[in-house]
Amino acid sequence: MEIVPKVKSAHRVLELLEYFAETRRPATIKEISQSLGYPQSSTSVLMKSLTVSGYFDHESRTGMYAPNLRVALATAWIQDEMYSAHSLLRLMEGVLERSGHTVMIGVQQGIHVRYLHVLQATRIGRFTTSNGALRPLFHSAAGVMLLTTKTDREVGSILRKVNALERDGSLRLAIEEARKRIAQARRDGYAFSAGTSMPGAAALAMLLPTRKGDEPMTLSVGGPIGEIRRDKSLLIGTLNELVEPFRQAMMVGGADFP
Repeated sequence: MEIVPKVKSAHRVLELLEYFAETRRPATIKEISQSLGYPQSSTSVLMKSLTVSGYFDHESRTGMYAPNLRVALATAWIQDEMYSAHSLLRLMEGVLERSGHTVMIGVQQGIHVRYLHVLQATRIGRFTTSNGALRPLFHSAAGVMLLTTKTDREVGSILRKVNALERDGSLRLAIEEARKRIAQARRDGYAFSAGTSMPGAAALAMLLPTRKGDEPMTLSVGGPIGEIRRDKSLLIGTLNELVEPFRQAMMVGGADFP
């Protein structure tokens, strides 16, 4: 696989947009630099450049920065193109409203799951994660669901790489065990993980309907192990109910879906 060098400034702009998507409020240079771990000087240069370019607004009195309508309009076509009248963000908000648990959209990135977008839990004693967080492919609910889209040969190839890189021998999986977990997830239509990605936390995940040729995506809910295990049936029902309009939209459009 070709290794593409990361362009720092471009990567920071995308992380910056994810930061504002998560906080949903204006922020100062100091808040941004501390939250994202950037030097304050380079953060200031970046924000001034984006403001001059017309993508961010700056309130000189308070020192606050916020993305403006230009950013929203520049990216609005993506959601329209993918889901027409059905909004992925509204789907996540619906799951959060019904469950109170953290809601995540995940895709495969190498031997990991990458959370593309996260809505934080509203419940007391919640578990949280962040946009862009990585989870192990074979030891997370989202990862197991993504593996259900692979052939046995592909699963074996990925697992060999994972086991070769894993320093903790107890976390290395036998191919038979991995295939058993994946087969179970295919039959159930969902995957469950408890305490494997984060101590004390559990997650439920299912595949989102996607068009033929699009990369697979997962929708997950995560929270304390006891609560997720106790409400497992209810949460699965909620996910299925709220995902169904997406599935119907894919069928009407003639697209393939999981």
